[in-house]
Amino acid sequence: MMLRPTLYCMIAMVMAASGCGPGPDTPDTTDTKGVIVHLFEWRWDDVAAECEDFLGPAGYSAVQVSPPSENHVVPGRPWWERYQPVSYRLETRSGDRAAFADMVSRCAAVGVEIYVDAVINHMADADLQHDEFEFTGRGTAGTAFGSYDYPGLWSHDDFNHCGLTPDDNIHDWDDMEQVWNCELVDLADLATSKPDVQQRIADYLADLRSLGVAGFRVDAAKHMHPDDLQAILDRVPDPGYVYLEVKTGGRQTDWVRDYIRIGTLTEFSFGEALGDVLRTHPLEAVLPGGQMWNSREFTPGQQALIFVDNHDNQRGHGGGEGVLTYKDDRLYALAQVVALSLPYGRPRVMSSYAFESDFTGPPMEEDESTRRVHGSGDAQREARDGVTETSHEAGVDCGLGRWVCEHRWPAVAGMVAFHNAVADAPRITHIDVRSDDVLAYGRGELGFVVLNRSDTAATGAFRTGLPEGVYCNRTATPGTTSCEKIRVDATGTLSTTVPPLAALAIDVGARHN
Repeated sequence: MMLRPTLYCMIAMVMAASGCGPGPDTPDTTDTKGVIVHLFEWRWDDVAAECEDFLGPAGYSAVQVSPPSENHVVPGRPWWERYQPVSYRLETRSGDRAAFADMVSRCAAVGVEIYVDAVINHMADADLQHDEFEFTGRGTAGTAFGSYDYPGLWSHDDFNHCGLTPDDNIHDWDDMEQVWNCELVDLADLATSKPDVQQRIADYLADLRSLGVAGFRVDAAKHMHPDDLQAILDRVPDPGYVYLEVKTGGRQTDWVRDYIRIGTLTEFSFGEALGDVLRTHPLEAVLPGGQMWNSREFTPGQQALIFVDNHDNQRGHGGGEGVLTYKDDRLYALAQVVALSLPYGRPRVMSSYAFESDFTGPPMEEDESTRRVHGSGDAQREARDGVTETSHEAGVDCGLGRWVCEHRWPAVAGMVAFHNAVADAPRITHIDVRSDDVLAYGRGELGFVVLNRSDTAATGAFRTGLPEGVYCNRTATPGTTSCEKIRVDATGTLSTTVPPLAALAIDVGARHN
């Protein structure tokens, strides 16, 4: 049964005083800053090359990079060692200070900002004990450290020792006093209420800003009292764009609203709800007033950073068991099409490496250095021999079983351009519900999307708001040299066939000459 667009607008008006647009209660949720990509665990020289060769031309606006501060060298080199800081020296397996500064400069030159994943709530493991192996007590820059002892930086009195639980770890995640003052999985919790601690953290952030860093993702922001976090940022001259890792549990409680005044929040609920819809509900649930938006409470769109998955929940952390990941292949690509076409929040695209366990670190050479994404001899050979269809050029190790590079998938990269083209259209229009698995909608006169979740092709005519002409399908166009042509007639109607588990997206920026 097809529900008319006007009915959806009426439903949405109950949720949002401004009219037809998804999200909780914001009048205008259109993103004005562009799409972020998280190049998880990439080397700095590879990030720089990716900015120049792909991200800038594709229209990505920013890169979130892994924590650049010296971290604990953990045996086996898991991904999470990057979240165990040892000092604020810029030396990690991604590169040193010079390489980091060079990356920031080269990316800025092509219009791509760098956002640092700032780990400022805690330092490395508090007691350096683990049931499965011995920690090294050594950092990536060679710093030797001990329990609550980071020479030249922190000592015992610079940390919280909460005394609220037998082991000083958080036991009750609904008790904000524990969340703020006790240790997160045994990580030494900095006493961020102390002015001298605040200043030293602010000095680290200011140093990054001096190198051209444009903003920060504040890791574990929920584990710092909002007043403490605000005090740290107030000590940084112009901290730039700030977004906070805050998992709300789908509830906009009072403590959540205290963080909204500080910066954008990472809206975990979006990816969780979207994964649920694409797995088990009719596609129309993503529309304004639909089941997806009633399943949880969402952060207001102008303060929400949205994502299908991130480096934590793709590994099942934080209630992430139901999110879609690159392992879901075409269904995951479809989720990214939805995320990049809805007028809610600022989107961030995940770019992963392949992993089989929660422990797995990035692709490594025999000496434990991180494997290059650009310039690998094996990648050159394999791309030349036609092993992969996702490597866009010889020498890029994407889609070869190591670096996944979802941000280069045609359906994802094409939707970044779509997202940019429809930014001035803050409403969903021209809704057409064909079945539980086939849905179409527009973004005013600027863009139009058809989604097909079924296992058979979807053929039909769809009324758009676009002017007459020939357009390139963004989801099927990996570059500027090829184009799947879609014709819109004088009535604004297109006739097309969308393959199974695929999408079509056209916009005014994709007119075919």
